[in-house]
Amino acid sequence: MLATKLLFGLSMAIGWATACSPPANSTGGAFVIGDDGPSPPETLGFFFNHFGLSTTNLEMMKHFYGNILGMRLIFEAHVTPEYSVTYMGHSQGGRNGTGFQTGAEMLLEKNNLAGLLELVQFNVSDSTPEPSTKRTNTFSHVGMIVPDINKTQSYLEHHGVEILKPVGEAIKTFTGPINNAYNLGQYAGAHIAAKKALIKAQGIIGIPLMLLVADPDGNLVEIQQQEQLPGVV
Repeated sequence: MLATKLLFGLSMAIGWATACSPPANSTGGAFVIGDDGPSPPETLGFFFNHFGLSTTNLEMMKHFYGNILGMRLIFEAHVTPEYSVTYMGHSQGGRNGTGFQTGAEMLLEKNNLAGLLELVQFNVSDSTPEPSTKRTNTFSHVGMIVPDINKTQSYLEHHGVEILKPVGEAIKTFTGPINNAYNLGQYAGAHIAAKKALIKAQGIIGIPLMLLVADPDGNLVEIQQQEQLPGVV
């Protein structure tokens, strides 16, 4: 419910409201609320455990997601001298920081945790994988939730993180790293009318109030505030 209210009110917060009103139900409109029934009983217990990123820049990625974004090292497996798999995650006993768990404690619960990061490196690869901010691909972005998005922006700026779009600004161009990651940039072709309509309507999904940054490999990190801002309906 909170996420739904946030998305409905985001465009009003900074003047990016559109002509579309939030639908009273899920029968139509620009924003449709899911009304799926129960999941298939065969999927009982299913959940997403982690997302994976390929990297040739492992130490900087570990520094960014660990020392800056607060993930803790769960384990690092050197499968061969050239190939390694690294798992990281936020302490999950009440969300990060409120119930600290060591790497050993998280490892015991690894397959029962959510929101983990897997970094895979083949350190003799002849190819450097391109991030979605440089070339649209099937990976789009990493999504994070924070308690205070303005404090988060100041914190990341202090640590020299590349800010692709600060809080309170809308996307105004048809090209660039954000557009590539959202699959509406140069690789989406010359569909200018469709892109203009999307730029006009971006408030529906709250893009102006998001903080968008890049990790050391150039992957887009999309950051949203957990609680809606003052004045947001």
